[in-house]
Amino acid sequence: MDLPEGDVDAFECETCGNVGLGDGRLACCGSAMSRVDVDAAVEEPSLEDLLRAVFDMSDAELDICLCVMEGGDQTVRQLAERTDYDRSVAARHLNHLVELGVLRKRRRLLREGGHVYVYAPKSPETVRRSFKRQFLVWLAGATGQLEELRREKVEGILETDAEDTQWQLYHEE
Repeated sequence: MDLPEGDVDAFECETCGNVGLGDGRLACCGSAMSRVDVDAAVEEPSLEDLLRAVFDMSDAELDICLCVMEGGDQTVRQLAERTDYDRSVAARHLNHLVELGVLRKRRRLLREGGHVYVYAPKSPETVRRSFKRQFLVWLAGATGQLEELRREKVEGILETDAEDTQWQLYHEE
């Protein structure tokens, strides 16, 4: 999947009502799609809101992410000391950040024997691409869920008796 670069807007097909995201070059039903006017009632999410919703980051995870981004290579012990989080909490969040593609994890052998894991930030461009990819995957899943909800709602309305109101149908669920 190619990731759009630059500004991304919402577009709608005036023929079929299809909606898409892109950088102004979207077409549907043989013609260009129209840019959707921004609804003043919908607030743009903050970066913190986005990271929480899409990537399931907690306050602790945001703190740890920023600490590694600013401080460079760190072990779980070093990070726990800098952030005042328990080592097990720090380790759990670090591993999630590795899964998200924000950090890399490598094993360092110790002179006295044994090993320790060191966490380091990936390049800003790599992090940006990783977050953008994860966001688009999340968006695709959210869109599918909204479409399923729409389908179920329409089927529910069609299957009700004329005496049942729509509000009662959905209030009971």
